[in-house]
Parts: sequence; structure tokens; C-alpha cells
Amino acid sequence: MEKKSAVGADRIRENKEQVNHGNLVKLEGFCIDTEDAGCYLIYEYIENGSLHSWLHGNRNEKLNWKTRLRIAVDVANGLQYIHEHTRPRVVDKDIKSSNILLDTNMRAKIANFGLAKSGCNAITMHIVGTQGYIAPEYLTDGVVSTKMDVFSFVVVLLELISGKEAIDEEGKLLWAKANTVWDGSVEKKEKRSKEWMDDVLSEESCSKESVMNVMSVAAACLHRDPSKRPSMMDIVYALCKNDDLFFDLSEDGLSEPQVTAR
Repeated sequence: MEKKSAVGADRIRENKEQVNHGNLVKLEGFCIDTEDAGCYLIYEYIENGSLHSWLHGNRNEKLNWKTRLRIAVDVANGLQYIHEHTRPRVVDKDIKSSNILLDTNMRAKIANFGLAKSGCNAITMHIVGTQGYIAPEYLTDGVVSTKMDVFSFVVVLLELISGKEAIDEEGKLLWAKANTVWDGSVEKKEKRSKEWMDDVLSEESCSKESVMNVMSVAAACLHRDPSKRPSMMDIVYALCKNDDLFFDLSEDGLSEPQVTAR
């Protein structure tokens, strides 16, 4: 439940009717407290908690590769929807693993649109967001565009691949460390990529080619020039070509949770 000013009740009702997608946490309604004039938003309950808790918490079960890949596609689909199919377009501005929730089938939904902004290609001096996920052009110049969500999304993608936090205890950024993986020859890239993978994925003997394909998507999204990053539509298309995702969907449809006991 989230508290908002009661003044925006009509706007909340309008947004509830217009923005509706399976990979966005659904706004069920709102209630107004007459005593403090506060408006409380009521969202659907998502049973399995945040992606962050699955990747970095103390759970005994860990996500396997197919489930991680499917989560990435779910988040990409949710972002594509707000970028391409809302008017005006919406920039989330706070994509991170703790704002991605997993339902009973381990399907991902984007939550918490508290920092979201309507419209694109704006400039702001008020920088908000979570360290480790913020796009460089937004941090330095205040540029707000859909490509900043692309950058934040790829940090989540790197978390899914590596099992590492977006920023470590020494303050080192995951995306900055990932850039070093792609230096050098093809052989060196493949070796570093395998070393960089989450141990859980190595132990399950997942398709290294599949992981490398996703890493190549990540590399494109980390471009310092936002105009050279792919759109979320391009990313959805690239991820959906992955053989692991294809076989997973063909075998069990919307599927059941896929986790590995530790």
C-alpha cells in the first residue's frame, strides 16, 4: 500500500483504467482517509517477493537459467509496454531487482512507479534513483529518456547472469566491471564470461551459448551514448530468439516455478 495526496484521486482512477499489462503490478484501487486527506493506493499481492531477495537473499532455493531468462523477458515486455504503448510515454526511472516482484509461477512484474515520469527526452536537475542502476547521461546531465530504463534493465540482466549485487561493498559498479569482460579476443571473452557467471548456473550446466547471447545483449545496452542503445522492443526480440526460452515455453507454457535447491 502506498500513500498519495487525495487531490490526485481522479488521475489515479484514470491511470488505473489506461495502464494495464501482465508484467506490471496491478493497481487494484485506492481509499481516502478523511482525517488526514491521504489517498492510499492498493496493489495486487505478489506472492514470491522481490527478484533481489531471490538473487541476493539467504534463500535455500536458487533460480535456474531458464527461469532467469524468462524473468528478463517479462521485465523487458513490461518496459516495452510503458515505453511504446502509453500516451504520453512513461519512463520508469527506478528499474532495479528490488522493484521486480515474482508471482506464484515465478513470472515477473514491475512494481513501484513512484519515480516514473511521463514524456521523454527531458532535462532535470533533480537526480533521483538507486546507485548502481542510474544511467551515466542521467547522472551527469539529467537527461530523462526511455534509454535510461534500458540501462537500468541491463544492470538487472547482469545481476541475473552473475548473481552479483548492482554495487558491491567496496562501491564498485556491476556494469563497470562487466565492461571488462568483453575486452580482448573472442576466446578471452568466452573465458571471462564463464568465470563471471553465477556458480549456480555453472553447476546446473546451462547452455553457455545461451548465456553468451544474453551477455551480447547486455553489452549493446551499456553503450555510453544512449542513442546507440537498443530499444526495449529490440531487446525483447533478441531475448526471445534464445533457444532456452523457446524450449521452456514450448514444454510447459506459462509454466511452474523453476528453482534449484541449495
